[in-house]
Amino acid sequence: MTVKEATCAERIAEHIANEEEAMKAIYEAIDSDNDLDREQGYESLYDYALGVDTRQETIITLSWGGPASYLEVTHRGAEVYTVTYRFSDWFDTATVEVGEDSPLYQYAREVIELQEVK
Repeated sequence: MTVKEATCAERIAEHIANEEEAMKAIYEAIDSDNDLDREQGYESLYDYALGVDTRQETIITLSWGGPASYLEVTHRGAEVYTVTYRFSDWFDTATVEVGEDSPLYQYAREVIELQEVK
């Protein structure tokens, strides 16, 4: 008999609730009148995340109005991580990930590289 694991979509509500409870306890300690609790709260706050990764998003407007289209580029410096094509027309929007083999991806990469050289 095979037991099916719950999907992440099915499990996410419980996990975010657990994270929120942990963060609530940390902020309660920080807001405490007790110096030791406050100090431990700040220590827990600064040690909470395993890592922080800052990325930029650059929007390249290809057309506007109805319809409008954009390339949304996630990058760090000149290193491009993702390119998403967004198409919008009168209260409706659709997006699709652009593959690295696409000329639009190449164009986005060149725009980012030019901006980062400045």
